[in-house]
Amino acid sequence: MKRLLTASLAVLMIAGSAGAASAQYRDHNNNGRYDQRDRAYEQGRRDQARAEDRRDRREYRRWAKGQRLDRQYRDNRYYVSDYRRYGLRQPPRGYRWQRVDNQYLLTAVATGLIASVIIANR
Repeated sequence: MKRLLTASLAVLMIAGSAGAASAQYRDHNNNGRYDQRDRAYEQGRRDQARAEDRRDRREYRRWAKGQRLDRQYRDNRYYVSDYRRYGLRQPPRGYRWQRVDNQYLLTAVATGLIASVIIANR
């Protein structure tokens, strides 16, 4: 019984490794050769997937107190000068309100450190 079990386990291990090795080098109608065009195509697909993943993460970023606001969002176009219009309190000296991704962030002007986060209801 032990011999049968050991022999069947050995056969499965050999068959599994041979299957994995053959899957690594796929035949692309080039008599088994794997050429540069195939590699470039696959690399392009991976790069495209990474770029899409980065865009998705950037769209749904959740800001939290204690994080540092990215430099690109510290620009004046994100600055909220009329904070009372949005129901926000007056920022303390050295801080200002920034509106990023439908959230109001109270950030330190010098460092970009987030002191408060309020989600907009618009």
